[in-house]
Amino acid sequence: METETLPVRLRILRQRHWDEPITQPVLGRLLGVKAPTISSWERADGPAVPPPERLAAYATFFASRRSLEADRLLDDAELTASERTDRDALLADLLRLRQQALSSSPADDLDPWVFPDGAPVRIICGRLADPPRTARGQRWNYMALSAYGDLDALVELYGHIRARNPESDVQFELAGRLEGDDLRAHLILLGHLAWRQTDLRHLLPSDFPVRQTGDEGIEDGEIFEVAGTGERFGPVFVVDGDDRRVVEDVGFLARTPSPVDSARTLTVCSGVYTRGVYGAVRCLTDRRHRADNASYLHRRFAQTPTYGVLMRVRGTDHAIGTPRLGDDAVRLYEFPTA
Repeated sequence: METETLPVRLRILRQRHWDEPITQPVLGRLLGVKAPTISSWERADGPAVPPPERLAAYATFFASRRSLEADRLLDDAELTASERTDRDALLADLLRLRQQALSSSPADDLDPWVFPDGAPVRIICGRLADPPRTARGQRWNYMALSAYGDLDALVELYGHIRARNPESDVQFELAGRLEGDDLRAHLILLGHLAWRQTDLRHLLPSDFPVRQTGDEGIEDGEIFEVAGTGERFGPVFVVDGDDRRVVEDVGFLARTPSPVDSARTLTVCSGVYTRGVYGAVRCLTDRRHRADNASYLHRRFAQTPTYGVLMRVRGTDHAIGTPRLGDDAVRLYEFPTA
């Protein structure tokens, strides 16, 4: 039946329960959330599942037309005995559908970009060495983002994290502009520029085995080196006359407890070039492959607070393929070792 999924049931409640449909902004205001949150709960691909307390608010609101007439959520004491019975029955059904949604997509529950504690999230970006003139505040056509590195990866990651954590404070900032409160958030270092421009890398655990370093054959980027073994991983180029193109970059995805606040996390998404950064991000945002990649990380590192994967990121011209971490040929190095 059409109603036997939670997103569809919530959408039908909003659109058909009363004589006229309720808009997402209006319903969000009455339930105490934002309109994008309502939208994310109604989407068929299930990017977010509402917590039980929000479903209780749904049930209370739709149990009595007086909530609509009063333009607010009625208190429990204001409901009649009949309305409370209707509320309890609707809530039980919504909770059943919620459990069904969670159990039917277990891999999504493993998404590393879901931060269930509701803490703030800060994406730390690098500043371009030679930003365009539009990055200057005195320009008429000033655009702050024109100073940011790895913009493709930032747009992809920011949108995904906002959708997966609709009630969290998610922001991005340049490495040199972080304030004290920002350091109490879940932190994400995005790109080798951010890695180079923040001191957070110096606070990583002493046994953190991967670092980025310069190389004679690399322009405008840094290769990856494994401590102890000295293994180095860099991009693959193809040369056609004077044209030198990157056909394979290296992406790096790592997570560890935040060195500033151990109750939070520090995640690194980096690459030699922008393709590697984008591939490291896409492996957990691409809806076609993110569930499989999240499942691989969970199987491999579920009991490990600090882990990381170096991966091949292949592409051609503007197209970048999403790495599949379950493929042995994609993974270049991972830690801790098995």
